[in-house]
Amino acid sequence: MNAMKPVQLEKPSLDKTSFLGLIYLVTFNMPSDLQIAQSLLAACVGAGHKPGKVQFTKYLYLLDYCYWRFTGRKATSLPWKFYHYGPWCEQVEDCMADLASQYAFNWREEEAPFISSVEVPTHRLDITTTSLMNHLIGAFKDRELNTLLEVAYSQTEPMVCAQRGDTLDFSIVPVDKKMPVFFPIIPPRAENFQLHPERLKKIDAFRARAEKLKEKAKHRMAFRESASYQQAASMLKDEFSTADRLPEMSGAMTIEAANGFATG
Repeated sequence: MNAMKPVQLEKPSLDKTSFLGLIYLVTFNMPSDLQIAQSLLAACVGAGHKPGKVQFTKYLYLLDYCYWRFTGRKATSLPWKFYHYGPWCEQVEDCMADLASQYAFNWREEEAPFISSVEVPTHRLDITTTSLMNHLIGAFKDRELNTLLEVAYSQTEPMVCAQRGDTLDFSIVPVDKKMPVFFPIIPPRAENFQLHPERLKKIDAFRARAEKLKEKAKHRMAFRESASYQQAASMLKDEFSTADRLPEMSGAMTIEAANGFATG
């Protein structure tokens, strides 16, 4: 009797990042990326805010970034990479397409009709994720899109340290349990601020030189208004047939020369 051959099962076609994300979700019973994206959209609707696709993508990225700073891991399993100019991945596109299909809206819709017609339920999330979502929406919903892009591109370590096409490395993000300061407040200039003594010397020398030049200009203007200068200029004018041939006199005549012309 022939022995039965073992059935060869086909291995699932998951890349390493997706496989590890699946293991994490199963082991710790964490919400899926789609559920997190849905909860983020629900939070936007609750705040009277309709994000565009680019804006929503950056919200999810900053959510992962901020979550790492508090926990040492991302909130989602999205494999972010430096795509063109900023963080992106195909999976986030899939999440947004699923949300638009499930709740029958278009990401390009205007805000008012979207808010009044779309109802998105939220999933039960941990307090850290929920708090970060609300903070990010409050920080950026009323700001220009370029402000959000500048923060995502220039103020997050995974993007700053990556080259175009790289998978973003979140392990370089500090786990300091602090919310990043996206808009630092510039302290007012101290009233008792004092310049360096050497700098003060240069400023004083510049002011003294400026006063000398100003005084020299006043003397020159006074000289041009004197009778001697006017008489000399009149005599020169008479030497030419037309006024157009009068030579340029700017700074070209001394007091002695003018007096010489006047005395003949």
